[in-house]
Amino acid sequence: MRISQGLGVRRGLIGLALAVWGLCGCGGKPERLSVPAASRRVVCASPAVAEIVFALGCGDRVVGVSEFTDWPPEAAAKPSIGGALSPNRERILALEPDLILAQGQAEALGAFARAQGIGFRTMPLDTLADLRAAIAAFTEVLGVPARGRELLARMDADFAALPVRESVPVFIALGHAPGDFSGLMTAGPGTFLSELVALAGGSNVFADVGVLWPKVSQESLVRRQPALVLDFQSAPADAARRAALVSDWEKRGFRADQVRILDDDSLLKPGPRAAQAAARIAAHLIRSGVSP
Repeated sequence: MRISQGLGVRRGLIGLALAVWGLCGCGGKPERLSVPAASRRVVCASPAVAEIVFALGCGDRVVGVSEFTDWPPEAAAKPSIGGALSPNRERILALEPDLILAQGQAEALGAFARAQGIGFRTMPLDTLADLRAAIAAFTEVLGVPARGRELLARMDADFAALPVRESVPVFIALGHAPGDFSGLMTAGPGTFLSELVALAGGSNVFADVGVLWPKVSQESLVRRQPALVLDFQSAPADAARRAALVSDWEKRGFRADQVRILDDDSLLKPGPRAAQAAARIAAHLIRSGVSP
């Protein structure tokens, strides 16, 4: 994905990679090393993990976060350990953490924590069920059971408040840059993003594929005949970029009113704001005027 130029291009490319990485959770099984009974210096090794820890009211314990952590603002102000995929080990050691929380496989980071005698816990974040399990696991590690129960109850209430409507066949577009469909991907079944779209009232036209994040050809997209395109962007799109993105879809047979550009990167993060993300996606479906 490209943004405009220079640093913007780099941030856009990295942003999409991290967004997809964050959504899929990198797979893997939960891993737990010895964790201090009362961890007071915590490193959050992904933006989604940082959001969970702050939502649990433990932001005061966080001494470091990964690059591109931007929510809540207090988390963004914490020292950076570098990229989530390859954090800077020297920076981590300088922060003197007693616990590292991560997502996905994170095998190298786990081995590093083990060698340094640092507590470590990682959880997958592929699905909404994984999100609930991660919140429960981090709640246990941080010793805040009441806050964990409150957070899960609040999420359940927010999901329950989503309106029920007939499904609109939608294409979840990822990796689209103006004038360039070479990196076009979508969210397959069993992914956090596909689940959110379903809760919002969308029916994923690629829900039957056997790959979590498949590349999509123009021919396969035409065969699926979506009524609406949800074009997810990992960074804010100005008016010119939006117009260029919509124009690309028009050249491929879609009307402008069948395309929605969703450039709120929080929609791509598997965290406590999941229900709010589903509500924002639902608003795009309602505004589309496309019949299911």
